[in-house]
Amino acid sequence: MYRLWLVAGAVNMLIALVVAAAVGHRLEGEFVPVIRAIFDTAREMHFVHALALIAVGIVGAQFGRKLLIDLAGWAFLAGIVFFCGGIYLGFGPNATAVRPLIPLGGVSLMAGWILFATGALFLKRET
Repeated sequence: MYRLWLVAGAVNMLIALVVAAAVGHRLEGEFVPVIRAIFDTAREMHFVHALALIAVGIVGAQFGRKLLIDLAGWAFLAGIVFFCGGIYLGFGPNATAVRPLIPLGGVSLMAGWILFATGALFLKRET
């Protein structure tokens, strides 16, 4: 399972980088500073939580598969999709449909850190 988290983290780093480049080169208009600030928040959360997925993979590789650590990975992934994805899509044609998912994503990211911290408390190296 640790490979899943490592790949998911790497792919999400790539997606965050592509979104950052696209937004940086395409935003125009009078609302640019406000929109850029919103996208910057999503981008930062995307990068940080992509690294969190990589951390989940590294912990899994070092300590074996642990339920709370795997649940943290799923929570991070859900948070990226709902929070960051909701913000990215929140300015498109389906904006009203995806905006309610943004708070759910934020809660998922927070839950991921709680699960990761709790799982880390109980880590023991398998011999």
